Order: sequence, then structure tokens, then C-alpha cells
Amino acid sequence: MEQDFFLRTANNLVPVEVKSKNGKMESMKALISSDKYDDISFGIKLKHGNIGHDSDAYTFPYSCSFLVKSFLKQRF
Repeated sequence: MEQDFFLRTANNLVPVEVKSKNGKMESMKALISSDKYDDISFGIKLKHGNIGHDSDAYTFPYSCSFLVKSFLKQRF
């Protein structure tokens, strides 16, 4: 599996993928669904596009990546 980087909150380890195209997040989905990683329950994808949410992944455009820290602080 390949993951671009991780962010740590008080209760979660958050996998982050940076996409140049709107590709699939197979590695992130595998980490989220794995029983080996109890502290991974959702992920973040940075891409060219709109803000969004799809089951267990939050999407931010590159231009809003500076908001990820506040999003995690308020939400989790």
C-alpha cells in the first residue's frame, strides 16, 4: 500500500492522499477498512475539484488544504 502522508489528531490517525487526477483511493480505503488499524476511521483527499464527502473520505481542493487542520480540530 502507498499513502502520501498521515495526520495525527488526539484520537485518530488520518491518511491523506494527494491526487493529480480524480483517481481511486484504494490504499486509503484498505487502511480504513482494516482491522489492524483501529485509529484509522476516515481519510482526506486533496485534489483539483470541489469540497466533498464520500462515506469515510473528505475531499478538499488544493487551494483549501490550509483549512484541513481547523476542520480536524472542529470535527474530531
